[in-house]
Amino acid sequence: MNFSYLVPMFLVILVSTLSQGAQEDEQISTPEIEDRYRSLETFARGMFYLESLYVDPKMVEQDKMVTAALKGMVDQLDPHTMLMPKRAFKQLTIDTQGKFGGVGIIVSQERGKLIVVSPIEGTPASKAGIESGDEIIAIDKFELSKIKNSDAVDKMRGAPGSTIVLRIKREGVKEELTFKLRREIIKVQSVRNRMLSQGIVYLRISSFQENTATELRQALKKHEKEAKGIILDLRDNPGGLLDQAVQVSDLFIESGVIVSTVGRDPKRVEREFAHKRDTYAKLPIIVVVNDGSASASEIVAGALQDHERALILGTTTFGKGSVQTLVSLPDGSGLKLTVARYYTPKDRSIQAKGILPDVRVPFQEIDDNIKPTKTGKKKSTKEADLKGHIESHDLSDLAKKKGLLVDIKAWPKMYRKDNQLVTAYTYLKGFSLFQKQKR
Repeated sequence: MNFSYLVPMFLVILVSTLSQGAQEDEQISTPEIEDRYRSLETFARGMFYLESLYVDPKMVEQDKMVTAALKGMVDQLDPHTMLMPKRAFKQLTIDTQGKFGGVGIIVSQERGKLIVVSPIEGTPASKAGIESGDEIIAIDKFELSKIKNSDAVDKMRGAPGSTIVLRIKREGVKEELTFKLRREIIKVQSVRNRMLSQGIVYLRISSFQENTATELRQALKKHEKEAKGIILDLRDNPGGLLDQAVQVSDLFIESGVIVSTVGRDPKRVEREFAHKRDTYAKLPIIVVVNDGSASASEIVAGALQDHERALILGTTTFGKGSVQTLVSLPDGSGLKLTVARYYTPKDRSIQAKGILPDVRVPFQEIDDNIKPTKTGKKKSTKEADLKGHIESHDLSDLAKKKGLLVDIKAWPKMYRKDNQLVTAYTYLKGFSLFQKQKR
């Protein structure tokens, strides 16, 4: 029996319905609607012939074909827009609540490659030594060159206790690296805090979740009386909720724009503003960033930089200047789609450019045991080598009084060996000295 008449009949009903709804809008004519949806006739006919004539009916089940078609559409768009299977979509919707199942890797698609933006702190991936910038080339037995990146992300999810093997290519390392990881329920502590010494508060935000701003406010309250400066660490922070980035920025900015977002209509600009109430406006701040700082992290860094509220230190950030939203579909799957671009208070787009630090300090682990090597060059004569030189007292006394080296040596090892953190601390202490001189 020939059912091909059903397709044109369906299209007649579709166009008729659309035309009827459009009668209220005189700006849209029926021919324009017909032109817009004419391509659907090709799609509907193609599906009908596949379902009716293809040799293996199991391969052309309608649900599978619709999903594959939608996936094909999404794959033509930006790397942050993706169709997510039911299980992955359900998992993503609870990620922002601070826990999820997996190995703890934030990834991005770059030129067809799956690149690690950052391992989430304290997760199996982080503990195993996976680093920002690593390229994932295989998951278990699946070569990424043969599967879609959205499928790859789904394959990294799994039941707690199950294992996964990742093959990774790392820049500067000739051979592939293999990591065997055990999946677990990952509970992310959004904010960590510590009083380093002499009133310098260290605040580390690992991701922007539902309660990040509240946690940060509590941490600030805890050190409020003794705080003289803040180091805000956003390194390897992949981002998260936009509203939390706005609220975090609002804690340090008294007035003005925090971020602007522009969707598909360039004339419609939405702006988020700072409020003076409960703002820590006087404390000097240094924000530490790196190439793993993305999205919401860049919103905070860009806002504080444009308002000249903080010194940005480290290396150029990731450069993700777009906003995504989640939309559920009837079958339980979902779309994660890019809906807007965001701009810093000075209307800078950081998309594919990132936030440039005010002070560039590449990361290099400090090793106190390494001694200067002898170069064989003739030693140059310095002031201290001159007979009868004037002895120096003021700088050495200052170092003893301020005790910077003593302070740093008292830190936990992981902080003490972090050259970016040590540099930020030194800058803040220097700033406090200048402030005293002004008085």
